Amino acid sequence: MSEMGFIRITDFEMEDPLTLQMLAEATGARRTLITRLVRLGLLETVGEGTDEPLVPQRAIVRLRRMQRLRRDLGVNFTGASVILDLVERMNQMKRELDEVRRRVGE
Repeated sequence: MSEMGFIRITDFEMEDPLTLQMLAEATGARRTLITRLVRLGLLETVGEGTDEPLVPQRAIVRLRRMQRLRRDLGVNFTGASVILDLVERMNQMKRELDEVRRRVGE
């Protein structure tokens, strides 16, 4: 663990799923909040652990972004999730457009 008691992203192999407790420690969020976000479908799960769902490594980044949107813009977690999904879709469309432009330019 880092000096503040949080787990750094680099402490994990990227392929390893996280428990909700590990996600809570990595982000400083309460486990009850994370459980609620998982139940609402705002955080992706990748399977079941012994007692709880598991989340992918990228959930750390997603939850931190959601926390930042909430803190900086006053957006609730559902709104933050929608914003992140739209940004990801826009990035995907940009990648597709860049690929089409690359092919046309060849």
